[in-house]
Amino acid sequence: MPATHTISIPASLPFKNGVVLPLALATAASGLYPPNLLNLPLPTTPPRKTELKKTVLIWGGSSSVGLAAIQLAVASGLPVIATCSPTNFELVKSVGAKEVFDYRSASAASDIVASLQQPDTEFAGVYDAISESSSFSMVKSIVETLQSKAPIAVVMPCAADMVSEWYNPQFLMAFQILAPPHQHIGEYIFGEFLPEALDSGVMQAKPDAEVVGKGLESMQHGVDVLKKGVSAKKIVVEL
Repeated sequence: MPATHTISIPASLPFKNGVVLPLALATAASGLYPPNLLNLPLPTTPPRKTELKKTVLIWGGSSSVGLAAIQLAVASGLPVIATCSPTNFELVKSVGAKEVFDYRSASAASDIVASLQQPDTEFAGVYDAISESSSFSMVKSIVETLQSKAPIAVVMPCAADMVSEWYNPQFLMAFQILAPPHQHIGEYIFGEFLPEALDSGVMQAKPDAEVVGKGLESMQHGVDVLKKGVSAKKIVVEL
């Protein structure tokens, strides 16, 4: 790992909690900040004060990547609306989401469209932290109803036959901000923003870590727990 992409964590943040951040944060930032994706202003501590009225939609707000994306977007000065299950509404709101919608609701797409059509609201784009057939279809429905060509970042590739005039998702990978031509984004996020943001509470290490074992012999157990499915938590094995 290049030294420019490592940080010292605050004494108040245990390693078992801090470890939930790096990959999720890099993945989130790789969709939010490159000019060919959402092209948001870089985050600041305290959060950027801006006259921007653009709102970003984070699909999968209670995932590790979604929680990082919400916090980054808020620190960039943008209002955020997000989706998750109702059991995680409070968690997602606690990291800065302005509105949260149940992605399973039959009215989810129309409710989100109504939110994005409020007066003085501009659409900055979508960060799809789930990127599976259900989220592709829902986001496509939303942007086609809005007739918006706002950028859409996805963490898994979308089938070519899903692409339309309004829905044209762009696949991203976490290392995009660690190498040219976007390395300055990674250097800023990890070298300047994150240490101060963690120390001041602007960024939280979310979701919470659930330690399932200690040592390499516990790794398979951790994978087994993960395979069964988890929600709003990160499975951790301490070494």
